[in-house]
Amino acid sequence: EERRVIYVGKIRPDTTRTELRDRFEVFGEIEECTVNLRDDGDSYAFITYRYTCDAFAALENGYTLRRSNETDFELYFCGRKQFFKSNYADLDSNSDDFDPASTKSKYDSLDFDSLLKEAQRSLRR
Repeated sequence: EERRVIYVGKIRPDTTRTELRDRFEVFGEIEECTVNLRDDGDSYAFITYRYTCDAFAALENGYTLRRSNETDFELYFCGRKQFFKSNYADLDSNSDDFDPASTKSKYDSLDFDSLLKEAQRSLRR
């Protein structure tokens, strides 16, 4: 899988898609730019370059685009496709060793009404 998508984190909450695209185009042709603005200050963007070499250049040198009134960008390779195409570990391979009886809690023997009362009591604490 080619690495053409970079994550740009810690962007200002007033950053526009056009502004970010214009700034990062210095590294190469951008196919897509999505900006996710959040009120809590955790705003970020995904930039997809046409060529892998351009994404590498942006990753290595993107910090130079930071303005004096901005915090340092977080720059990483990313991509949903890479995640879904990865190999999965077999987490059930040791299922013969699993004994559900050993995971019982004190609430397993209570009926619904008793569980409800217990939950209401814990909310009052």
